[in-house]
Amino acid sequence: MPRLVNMINSFRQIHVCRFWLFFLILIVCVPIQIAFAQNYQLAWADEFNDAAVDTSKWEFMIGDGTRYGLPSGWGNNELQYYTQENARVEDGFLVITAMEQQYQGHDYTSTRIRSKGNGDWKYGKFEIRAKMPIGQGLWPAIWMLPTEEVYGGWAASGEIDIMEYLGDDSATVHGTLHYGGSWPDNTHSGSSFTLEKGSFHREFHTFTLIWKEGEIQWLVDGEHYQTQSDWWSSGGEFPAPFDRKFHLLINLAVGGNWPGNPDNTTKFPQELIVDYVRVYKRTTDFHGRNEWVPSRYSLHQNYPNPFNGNTIISYELPKSSGVTLALYNLTGELIDVLVEDQQAPGLHSVRLNTSGLSSGVYIYRLDAGQRQLHRKLVLIN
Repeated sequence: MPRLVNMINSFRQIHVCRFWLFFLILIVCVPIQIAFAQNYQLAWADEFNDAAVDTSKWEFMIGDGTRYGLPSGWGNNELQYYTQENARVEDGFLVITAMEQQYQGHDYTSTRIRSKGNGDWKYGKFEIRAKMPIGQGLWPAIWMLPTEEVYGGWAASGEIDIMEYLGDDSATVHGTLHYGGSWPDNTHSGSSFTLEKGSFHREFHTFTLIWKEGEIQWLVDGEHYQTQSDWWSSGGEFPAPFDRKFHLLINLAVGGNWPGNPDNTTKFPQELIVDYVRVYKRTTDFHGRNEWVPSRYSLHQNYPNPFNGNTIISYELPKSSGVTLALYNLTGELIDVLVEDQQAPGLHSVRLNTSGLSSGVYIYRLDAGQRQLHRKLVLIN
């Protein structure tokens, strides 16, 4: 009997220890996650829900690089000629297609876009969800360049590669910084991330860059894989060159110095598919106001969707407007008024809590500036 009592007491001690360990994990980890989530505010986004690429956010870069002062092949001996026609918006996705076709003296066509002048940021969190093409010689990239080269020509003013991918290795992506002196006195540093299973070609994955003063972090699907905080520029003191505004670029290159050229195993056409691009600023960087002003009224698809419990609805106002944001069921019955206020221009977000609502499809509608916009959301309890 004493042995049985001792065994019972030992089990109780083990369970008590496990309980307190679990409790400590909760009180330590959960506030950190909540604080991280609250530390950033959505500042700019493209959910690709329009009928075409939004040229108030993106500029098409056309040609082989020569009109931008680069050698033919965009400085990398790439083979494609970039056109506007190789990009489309379809079912809420940006689709960039690389094709094998004769055009303007080139054997391939594709698309390259940038946010320069429409989206330029110093620091922030950049999140892009995308699916890659596959095949030797394919080279998609999501990256950033300085809006003004104040420290000198490439790469003295810097380059930030959020994600680069080579089509012959569908499980690996790369994150890199370029800096130092102007070419050929430039240098670079970075690392790669390899999936344990699956591929970047068959599934969508989320690529995140967190850029703070003196530090840049890379994540894939929320998993951190590198931090850099040691760079230099011939044109200025640290944290130069990564202390100025940069803009985003998205492109799908064919061939080039790094991936090599396509071969007989490469099948065309190939697609880079982007679900969304979201840029967040730290709340302390807003100084009480939105720094970015959109060009038109826009209502974004809620995220996540479908969802359980909570979701975020965002919308854009080009000027100060009276705003009503309301939730309806499919019969048109008003469920809740989420916003009813006069609001400043910029991007606004509201968290929708659906406790008490049954599963199903609902409509949320934005009335602002004599515009009426609506979208559907799917609640799964």
